[in-house]
Amino acid sequence: MTRGIKPPPDPILEALRLAATDERIAAEFLEARRWGDQPACPRCGAVAVYSMRSADGERNKDHRWRCRECKRMFTVRTGTVLEESRIPLRHWCHAFWRAVSSKKGVSALQISRECRISYKSALYLMHRIRAAVSDKPGEAAKLSGTVEMDATWVGGKPRYKGISKRGRGTKNAPVFGIVERGGELRLNAVERITSKTLKAAIAASGGVDPTTRLMSDEGTEFIGIGRALAGGHQTVKHKAKEYVRGEVHNNTIEGAFSILQRGVYGTFHSISRKHLPRYLAEFEFRYNTRKLSDSERVGIAIRKAQGKRLLYADQVAGR
Repeated sequence: MTRGIKPPPDPILEALRLAATDERIAAEFLEARRWGDQPACPRCGAVAVYSMRSADGERNKDHRWRCRECKRMFTVRTGTVLEESRIPLRHWCHAFWRAVSSKKGVSALQISRECRISYKSALYLMHRIRAAVSDKPGEAAKLSGTVEMDATWVGGKPRYKGISKRGRGTKNAPVFGIVERGGELRLNAVERITSKTLKAAIAASGGVDPTTRLMSDEGTEFIGIGRALAGGHQTVKHKAKEYVRGEVHNNTIEGAFSILQRGVYGTFHSISRKHLPRYLAEFEFRYNTRKLSDSERVGIAIRKAQGKRLLYADQVAGR
């Protein structure tokens, strides 16, 4: 593109900006992202549906639909993380956009300010969006080719005032990361960094192809994992200040961890172990859609919201 010439505006982002200011436009925007040109009943799957309108032809304020097959009413919220939420749809549109387009994430406090809603409502809204973009069991594909594995520690407070403790031996939560070079990322909150817990995390997050070539540091927890892979296991010796040896490095996963750490400490400041998996799902989603435009990311996030729920009781349980 010629220098100085601005790219044409993205029509979907323009529609999204309008949706963030008007409830009717917000409902139509979400319907278009979820169903495209053919709305379908989320309960029976029928496409014989119609929008409910008043005598003057205007859609009702709840933007309801009715199914001709099962005779039940529904809205764009039905069967998604938005269901039973009283937060206006325009705020959902704004929050979806901010969550997927902000590289280091956006805090509930910031959403509270921008949407002028309570912090409690904003926090619940953001947790629902994180639940939406997380993969269901069995949804994630296997990683293959050259895969890097590493661990980092996030959250918690230092044990002594004025001393920032990181890594093993602290109260910080361990996070196990797997990334396919040029491909997708998997982030897993684990109880501890051992070969057993890492193998379980790999299986739970889609697994890796048996022909995979593994790159890691010299941590002993990766030895057993590497032995099971036909592609072999190569390591760099960080303790000897070796970080790259030709193609052998784990800089890709460390780069992903760097974004995670900046988001945790720069945007969220601290994250509880209970909610950590949801935050990891948010960072994972942004990384895995990094080659897409913001409008494409928003569309994917809204479609992924289908078939998922996060009840308030589940969010606050055990806190």
